[in-house]
Amino acid sequence: MLVERSPTPSPPQLFTNVPPMPLLDIQNLVTAFHTPAGRVPAVDGVSLSIEPGKTLGLVGESGCGKSVTAMSILRLVAAPGVIESGRILLSHDGHTDDLVTLPERELRRVRGGRIGMIFQEPMTSLNPVFTIGEQIAEAVRLHRDVAPAVARARALELLRLVRLADPERRLDEYPHQFSGGMRQRVMIAMALACEPDLVIADEPTTALDVTIQAQILELLADLRRRLGTALLLITHDLGVVAETCDDVAVMYAGRIVEQAPAAELFANPRHPYTIGLLAARPSGRRSGPLTTIPGMVPAPREFPSGCRFHPRCSVARLPDCTSHLPALVEIAPGHLVRCPFADTVGAPRPSTAGSVP
Repeated sequence: MLVERSPTPSPPQLFTNVPPMPLLDIQNLVTAFHTPAGRVPAVDGVSLSIEPGKTLGLVGESGCGKSVTAMSILRLVAAPGVIESGRILLSHDGHTDDLVTLPERELRRVRGGRIGMIFQEPMTSLNPVFTIGEQIAEAVRLHRDVAPAVARARALELLRLVRLADPERRLDEYPHQFSGGMRQRVMIAMALACEPDLVIADEPTTALDVTIQAQILELLADLRRRLGTALLLITHDLGVVAETCDDVAVMYAGRIVEQAPAAELFANPRHPYTIGLLAARPSGRRSGPLTTIPGMVPAPREFPSGCRFHPRCSVARLPDCTSHLPALVEIAPGHLVRCPFADTVGAPRPSTAGSVP
């Protein structure tokens, strides 16, 4: 039976400014693909952290490295992809594992156990020759020593949890008999099968109509509240981020260019790329062509020197933006920006000492 987690009382702290221990702490992650044409850096020095029960939105255009970051967390990057350096620390009951160095046997217990994954396209992630019930039950039996009948009962319970209509009948049907929204609910059920501490949702509402999208987002938010599960939400939809996320990290060309609490980022974006993404959102209050960001995300083998956004940036200056990589600087508590002119973009605010390489 699924048990809703009660909020764990926080231990007394000596200092009120000591941040809580992150559930997932990614430190300077570098993932590259070694091809016959040379090394292709897809994720280049990414650092992120997620606290228990929180939702972090990872946003950016297609090709920025969001999905490779997600696959790197579970070491599912296909060859010739390699995690070259960095740490991926997962905490549980006072113990911390580095997933980069964790033996494969132990890592299999993390995948689907402590970390659940909702893949981008459910139709290609579900096996067409097995019933939905068989696939969910398999996820349960891989991590729990239970009889087949118990696993099937758990699969039925999970389908009810994700509010799938007529779950008793649906349990014995195949993926092709489900709509896109129903398949996405099945993927969520599989991700939650073993009550993970963290769920990674890679574009969970892609190709769904707005009504089904709203239902999926509401379901994820409700499950997070009830089960206390943290969520890494990967998307290019800033509207989705505004509705669901506590914190936001903006990714461009393999690097984090801005990170802040969601309310702060939407109220006070400071990187030109973030400002461009926000300006490009459709709005019912205006007419005419949508605002766009000139150009495209460069291919990894063609990343420019210095700031990788400078060829598309309206405030770029030479040689400041081309000669060296800007540091990720904290301009306000919890608000990090990788731009030397962040104090001139948007409303100026006092800077604080300290930066992240």
